[in-house]
Amino acid sequence: MIMNKKIKWLAYGIALMGLGFTMPSCPGQQAMQQQIDALQTKVNDTGKQVHALDSQVRQLTSDVSQIKNVITQLNNFVGAQKITLDQLDAKLSALTTKPGAKKGAAKKKVH
Repeated sequence: MIMNKKIKWLAYGIALMGLGFTMPSCPGQQAMQQQIDALQTKVNDTGKQVHALDSQVRQLTSDVSQIKNVITQLNNFVGAQKITLDQLDAKLSALTTKPGAKKGAAKKKVH
């Protein structure tokens, strides 16, 4: 009897598996599979675009960092030039305001 129950359940299992293999697919299954495939293609394409954009962002970040370094160097150079120009201006002012300095000595006539 136990053997009969096991054989009975085994027969049911085989019958269900046979039905699953022989039954036609659901009406919208092929359309749904096409949509899934299209979505997977779009996801892959989007992933490639994200990777490309990520590379561009990394390159731009590197470029901005280099620009910041150059601007800092230029700022230091211009600051040093300003100090030098201020010193020259102060010396020129001191020369032109000395007592006994000739007013025409600082200016030359150009013909």
